[in-house]
Amino acid sequence: MNTILRMMLAVAWCALAVPTVAVAQDAANAAASGSAAAPALQTQIKVTSTTPTQVAQAARSLRRSMACEACGGDGTVVRQRTRKAEKLFTKGQIYHEQDACSTCKGTGSAKSDLILQRFDALVMAMAGCPDDLAKNTSATKILTEVFDSITDFAHTRNAEAIDKAAQRLAGGFGDEPGTPLVAIGVLKPSVDLGLGAPSMIMELPSGALIAIDEAQFHSAKSGDRALGAGVIRGHAVVGSHDYLVVDRGFVLMVTSEKELKIQEEEAEAARKAAREPAPVPEPVDPRREPDDEDMPER
Repeated sequence: MNTILRMMLAVAWCALAVPTVAVAQDAANAAASGSAAAPALQTQIKVTSTTPTQVAQAARSLRRSMACEACGGDGTVVRQRTRKAEKLFTKGQIYHEQDACSTCKGTGSAKSDLILQRFDALVMAMAGCPDDLAKNTSATKILTEVFDSITDFAHTRNAEAIDKAAQRLAGGFGDEPGTPLVAIGVLKPSVDLGLGAPSMIMELPSGALIAIDEAQFHSAKSGDRALGAGVIRGHAVVGSHDYLVVDRGFVLMVTSEKELKIQEEEAEAARKAAREPAPVPEPVDPRREPDDEDMPER
C-alpha cells in the first residue's frame, strides 16, 4: 500500500512540475528575446590616457581651426588692383578693394570637416583624463576661453558646420561605441537612466535623443539650444524612448530659452506677414482749389 501511494504521489508531482517548468522556460525565452531587442548598456568605453597639457593643446588647435586660414575669419580679403592709365606712357592708379573670401565663401569659417575633426580630438583628449583635468587650473582656464569662442562661433550661421554631425546621426551613422560625438540640439529635462546620476538629455533636429552622462563642463539648462559632446557608449531604451548615451563630455549653451522664444516670435511674425497681403492705401483726392464761380459773393 505504501509503495502504491508513493508511486501516485510521484506521478502527481511530475504532472504539477511539467507546467511549472514550461512556464519557466517560456519566461526565460521571453527574457532572452527582450534582451536581444534592447541590449544592456555596456560600461564606460576605455580611451587612451591623456594629460591636461594635451587637452589644452587640443583646445587651442580647435580654436585656431574654426577660422578660415585664407581670410583669418573676417570673410573678406583685400586685393590690390590697378586702374588703366588714361594716357600713354603713364602708370595706372593702384588701389585696394575688399572681396568676399573665395575659400570660405564669405562665412569666415574653416571647412566643416576640419572643424569636426578638431572637435573630435578635443572630446577624446578630455575623456582621457577626467580626474586630472578638473584639478589643473591652467588647463581649465584655457578650456573656458575656448568654450567662449565656441559659443560665439555657434551663435552664427557657421554653426551649420557642427549641425552636419546631427545630420550624420539622422542618416543612421555616428553611433559606434568608443567614437566621439559633437552635435547641436535643444536640452530637455534630465532623465535617470540608472547610470548613477540623472543624464542631461538633448534632442537633435532629427528627433534623436542624446543622453549626456557625467558632463565635465556644462553651461546650459532645460529649454536652451546647446552644443553637446562626449564619447559614445551605446543605446539605452527606457520606455518608448531610445537614448544614445555619451559620457565624459561637455554641454555649452548656444542660445538661451528666452532668445529662442524671441526668435520663434519673430519668425512667426514674418510668416504671418508673408501670408497676409499688404494693405492697399486708400486713394486720396487732391485738394481742389475753389474756382471763381465757387467763391461766395460779397
